[in-house]
Amino acid sequence: MMQKRWKPLLLVALLLLPLLQGCGTAEGGIAVRELNQLNVVMLTGVDYDPKHKKFIITIQSVKPSREKGAAVKPESVYTARATGDTIMEASKNLRAQTSGKLVWFYSRVIIFGETLVKQHVMREVIDFFARNREIRYSSWVLISKGAAEDIVTAQPNSEVMMGYELVGIINNQGEWGRTVVVSQRDLINNYANPYIGFVTGQVKKIKGKDKKDKIIIEDAVVLNSFNPRDPIYNNVLDKKDVRALRMFQKFSKQEPEFVYSVLLDKKSERKFDTAVQIKIDNRKIKSVIENGRPKIMIDLFVQGTILESGAHVDIGKENTVIELERRIQNKIVGDMKKLLAKMQKEKVDIFEFSSIIHRQHKKYWREHKQHWREIYPNIPVHISIHWTNLRSGMINQAKAGEAR
Repeated sequence: MMQKRWKPLLLVALLLLPLLQGCGTAEGGIAVRELNQLNVVMLTGVDYDPKHKKFIITIQSVKPSREKGAAVKPESVYTARATGDTIMEASKNLRAQTSGKLVWFYSRVIIFGETLVKQHVMREVIDFFARNREIRYSSWVLISKGAAEDIVTAQPNSEVMMGYELVGIINNQGEWGRTVVVSQRDLINNYANPYIGFVTGQVKKIKGKDKKDKIIIEDAVVLNSFNPRDPIYNNVLDKKDVRALRMFQKFSKQEPEFVYSVLLDKKSERKFDTAVQIKIDNRKIKSVIENGRPKIMIDLFVQGTILESGAHVDIGKENTVIELERRIQNKIVGDMKKLLAKMQKEKVDIFEFSSIIHRQHKKYWREHKQHWREIYPNIPVHISIHWTNLRSGMINQAKAGEAR
């Protein structure tokens, strides 16, 4: 009997469901928003005006197409800007001036302006993004050279919108290790750790050969939360420094490929005559405590492929291969030690040595972590390169004396 009574009520509920989905209130009723009522944010820029002490948010969003799989059209791309005394106020002001509902679920890139970093107000901004449930933790975070607003509003190089442009550049550069770009999740975690520094890519606008503005991601910016009184440190790493940093750490699932050029023929008038592509097969890092002091030992297992050689030597000979390996590994170790010396001098642990010692020597870390600022600059680091393979590649090398 009970089942018979429930069937008519269930039928009525199913008939009313479409009507219920079309209604709702701001207080939280059942509601389904039409696509034309949304502005999907793809790119966010945050700046700070120190003169007026205002935060500035600039976004680039897109109106979703009603047609499945339809390409984004230029007329559907929308840019907006708002300011506020706090980052939250700027966010509310931004929402108040847009006709559509702003949604951040698909945002892929966040840009922090150079002034924002240097004015030491990033803590509030990072806290805001950490608490915002709409923004994906997998979003990439970049630091702009100049204002983030200038990047967000710039004309993309080849895509219909800047958000797509930056994601494409990040993915392409990841294959060759030209920069390091941190995710929002890693930014939040690293910033909360008072013992380490972290690095992310720098985006900037330059003039191309055709005199037109061009957006590039080049070099990287060092951020430091080491000193609570001075939470942000700003320094720029060039592409050689970034390459060395990626030798110290694995930043992506797939190790990038690096190209090292050396002089193999002593009689050559060129600065470099041989280029070798290097990829890390394995990386082993361990720490030991000697006489009450930590020491870091890094073993890199690498493979290489000769991409080109203009040297008048026989690359097939064992002695030549050994010499080539020696020169490449000297260059790798030299670059790594140069970056290490630079960061130890500035007392910025971008190599996460503190985390290594914490994991491997918990008792030592508990007793000495309060002195890490004094310990880190004096930690000796031993780096060893082990060759798993060096392929000659597909080259037909001319013998000495032959016409070239």
